Amino acid sequence: MSNKFKKYSIVAAIGVLLWGLVICGMRSSFQRYPLSVSFAYFCENPFYNKLGVNPVFYIIKTATVAKNEMPAILNEVSEQEALSYAEKELNFCIADTLSPLTRSVVPTGEMKSKKHVVLILMEGMSRVNLDRVYEGQYVTPFLRNLRDSSIYYSNCFSASVHTNHGIIGSTCGYEPFFGTTMMTTEPPIFTGLPYYLQQEGYHTSCFITSNPQFDNMNSFWCSNHIQRIYSIYDYPQSKAVNNFGVQDDYLFEYGLQAMNELTQTGIPQYALFLTVSHHGPYIVPEQYKNRGADDEERILSFADDALRNFMTQALQTEWGKNTLFILVADHGFTEHSKYEMSLEHHVIPLYFCGVGLSPRRINKVASQIDIYPTVLSMLGIPFDNNSLGIDLTQENRRYAFFVSHEHLGCSDGQHFFCHSIQTGRELLYDISNGENVLDSLPDKAADMRSYARNMTLLNLTGLSKGWAQPITISTKCE
Repeated sequence: MSNKFKKYSIVAAIGVLLWGLVICGMRSSFQRYPLSVSFAYFCENPFYNKLGVNPVFYIIKTATVAKNEMPAILNEVSEQEALSYAEKELNFCIADTLSPLTRSVVPTGEMKSKKHVVLILMEGMSRVNLDRVYEGQYVTPFLRNLRDSSIYYSNCFSASVHTNHGIIGSTCGYEPFFGTTMMTTEPPIFTGLPYYLQQEGYHTSCFITSNPQFDNMNSFWCSNHIQRIYSIYDYPQSKAVNNFGVQDDYLFEYGLQAMNELTQTGIPQYALFLTVSHHGPYIVPEQYKNRGADDEERILSFADDALRNFMTQALQTEWGKNTLFILVADHGFTEHSKYEMSLEHHVIPLYFCGVGLSPRRINKVASQIDIYPTVLSMLGIPFDNNSLGIDLTQENRRYAFFVSHEHLGCSDGQHFFCHSIQTGRELLYDISNGENVLDSLPDKAADMRSYARNMTLLNLTGLSKGWAQPITISTKCE
């Protein structure tokens, strides 16, 4: 070996080492997941959380952040016009211009004592999945049968198409700016379900299958009234099956034991469970290999069984008999849709279960953003609703509005209006046959267009102006 070759070999080795150090420096960690701003969040105080973040980060972040441009359909109406529309639609009077959506809710108190609250967000569980059949058997028999022992909303829609949207939609009553994430490095602060339950003396926690840094969940929850996050850091490493962590069955097994211990304190508990098994790549256990036509159906069968086992065991415990369970999808599931905007991605099941509730199926329109005000009302907790969600026990909505990356949608379960924010193309479908009836029902299309436009504008304005934080109480119009 010549001296020249040795010299180049040493230079090459040093070069590889230096590049490796640069990559490690960019990741800031030797873990599977790189360090992110979310790692700095450890409490509910935003000032303390930000002390550990490099100030250079904020300089660069400020320079690179681009403002979202409002789609043309939303620029057609002013904020004041939209507020006037909402006053009539939601039957309230604006009492404070700093928080114009805020209105006082007198709860129904359907639950007679202070209940624990368990909210289960089912990954990608479109309502379409409840009708899937394999070899003469339903793929999700538990979820189908649960409709008969629950308050079941058969006409519910998700806020959008991602998990972080489903979390904030269900617990805080707001929808995203189309496809953009809502859990940013500067997490927005909301009132909502965790906030008001914590005010009532509840201990609040979340159970997830993977790393809490995913989607900036850690920073969001630490800033939004969640006291304890159970994650991949709490589970045996042997239980992790892929980058999404543990399977649903172990998540519920662990969560059941944790709830057994938490409820022994005598403090009412709020727990959010976030499932993930029905998210590709699918990890199908061997015993489910013959439970569907493909891996997507097989994992649905597995997820259904995991839910059944958890609910069956939980309802046998003392705490389970004193719990309001809410089961809902974070969003639906993309299929080969006959619509320009995938309706299957937004139609979701919604269940309210608990000892003492009178089971019934309700066909009126419901939205994911209605969960937070409805749960508080059922628990008998007075609150100020500063979202566009409604208390389903006392109010009705004519339509649900929702968004995806490229579309604005609106539906009453019979008709489906969609607007492309890129091309301006509009369609009105008859859901019973999938036909475009825009030309034959112009008044219906105009009504749904107006609803979607006004409500979406107010939703996005509320996000940007901080209306989600409580300021004042308003009253109903006389």
